[in-house]
Amino acid sequence: MPFRGAPMAEIRRVMHELWEDRELAALPAERQVEIALRLFVEPYSEDKLTGVLALAERLLGHLTLADVPRLARPFAEGDIDDWSTCDWYCVKVLGPFIERAPDPRAAAEAVAAWRSAESLWQRRAAAVAFVNLAPRADDVFPGLARLILDVCASNVRDPARFSQTGVGWVLRELSRADPEAVAGFVRDHRHEMSREALRAATARLRGD
Repeated sequence: MPFRGAPMAEIRRVMHELWEDRELAALPAERQVEIALRLFVEPYSEDKLTGVLALAERLLGHLTLADVPRLARPFAEGDIDDWSTCDWYCVKVLGPFIERAPDPRAAAEAVAAWRSAESLWQRRAAAVAFVNLAPRADDVFPGLARLILDVCASNVRDPARFSQTGVGWVLRELSRADPEAVAGFVRDHRHEMSREALRAATARLRGD
C-alpha cells in the first residue's frame, strides 16, 4: 500500500476543503456518496482515507439501508485490500451507520451478512464493524450479541490471520457486555482459533 506521507489532520482538512471549494455539498447525496466511494479506487492510502472521512464526516446522515450494496462495492472491486483501510472504514463509517440507522437491527444484519462474502476484507468488516457496539451489545438492540457471535462463528473457520484477528478483536469487546457468551464461544471454537485470536478474545476474561 503506497503512502503520500500526509498526517490525518491534513487529510481531513483537504477533504473538507474539497467539499467546500468544489461545492460538492450542493450535489444530491447519492452523487456525493459516489464521489466518496470513487476515492477508494485510488492507489494511495491517504486517498482511500479521504473517502472514509467524507462518508463519516459529510455523508453519514444520508446513508440508508439501501446504500449497503454500494458500501460493499470497495471490497467487491478490490479497492479495500489492506487491514488499515478496512478497519478505518469499519470504525468510522460502518459502525456509526449501524448505530444511527432508523432500524439498527436491519442495518446490522445487512452488514453481518458480509461474513459469507468472497473478499477476506469484507468478511473481516462483518466483524470489525461491531467493535465499538459490542461493549454495549444488546443495549444497542436485543440480539446484537448473538448476531456478533454468529459472524465470529463463520469467520473463525478461515485460518487467515486477518479473519482470525477480526474475530479476536470483536470478541474482546463483546466480553465487556457478555463475558459468559464469549467464554462459551472460545470453549466451543478453541480448535479453530489462532493463538493470536485466542489471546485477544480472552484478554479481558483473564483480567489483562
